[in-house]
Amino acid sequence: MSKPLLVSEQQAEASKDHRFGKFSLDRIDAAILRELSKDARLPRAELSRRVGLSTPSVADRVRRLEDVGVIRGYHADIDPACLGYGLALLIRARPLPGQMQNMIEAIRSTPQIVSCDRVSGEDCFVARAHVHDVIEMEAVIDRIVPFGATNSSVVQSSPVENRIEQLISLARK
Repeated sequence: MSKPLLVSEQQAEASKDHRFGKFSLDRIDAAILRELSKDARLPRAELSRRVGLSTPSVADRVRRLEDVGVIRGYHADIDPACLGYGLALLIRARPLPGQMQNMIEAIRSTPQIVSCDRVSGEDCFVARAHVHDVIEMEAVIDRIVPFGATNSSVVQSSPVENRIEQLISLARK
């Protein structure tokens, strides 16, 4: 069996049990996830107060959610535009025959590309990149083009951003 090309082994292993609904959330787990999705730096005592459970019980639940891979990490929400990366791009890419691995390596080694998904349909990959200007945009695309076809779009706005809270409600059984 071949390994997924863009998913780390740790992510693949951690997601095995809950990827297909094998991990279910109760209302307390869902409340913990909702609160942490709003503020991952929330002290455990305050989190405990908000969800109505003792601090040690909340700590145990958070640790369990981390262990099974539901909570993958804690991150700062950084605005690329504030760092001077004023253009966000979506790059759709389709490798030439025999160039899949080279295209993946080109995508992985391009620091302006912040995420990439392997997708079904006409294209194989959809990558998101942040660049300073159109000159840098062209340079990013030029790193991928030797290995296949690309089609790029500049993101004008993002009317729907990270809506993980809605998934938490749907996942609760």
